Amino acid sequence: MIRFGRAFLRFWSDFLIGDRLELFIGPVVALIVAALLVRADVSSAVVGALFFAAVALIGAFSVGLATRR
Repeated sequence: MIRFGRAFLRFWSDFLIGDRLELFIGPVVALIVAALLVRADVSSAVVGALFFAAVALIGAFSVGLATRR
């Protein structure tokens, strides 16, 4: 049973995180920040634009790291 549990967690880790940890953590953090901004009554259009910009910057950062290696 423990073997199945480890295999299950390993699968989801590989599926969600893959090779680039920042591509998993970055958008999750950006989504949390966006949710906090929406709760603080910031305009949805502003939050959407900021979220899009954050995810685009995270992607560019990840590509920059991958090409530098």
